[in-house]
Amino acid sequence: MASTSVTLGPHWEGFIRSEIESGRYKNMSEVVRAGLRELEERREKLRALREHLITGYGQAQHGEYVDDASPEDIVARAKARAAAKE
Repeated sequence: MASTSVTLGPHWEGFIRSEIESGRYKNMSEVVRAGLRELEERREKLRALREHLITGYGQAQHGEYVDDASPEDIVARAKARAAAKE
């Protein structure tokens, strides 16, 4: 694995040190990799959300929507779909 040098500054150095001292991570590399994984996951979630929004907008433009559903029904369906994916 390639080694890379990065200047973090006092704030991030302190944050990383506190993460290591807490016992969550063994070293600086683990903290940085965890942060990069979280960034990657966040980007993927945002990409998926954008895709769903674009799809939903297109469906609404073509009249493919339910206008008689209550907000509670919509939330319940969204929760059911999320639970089914887990």
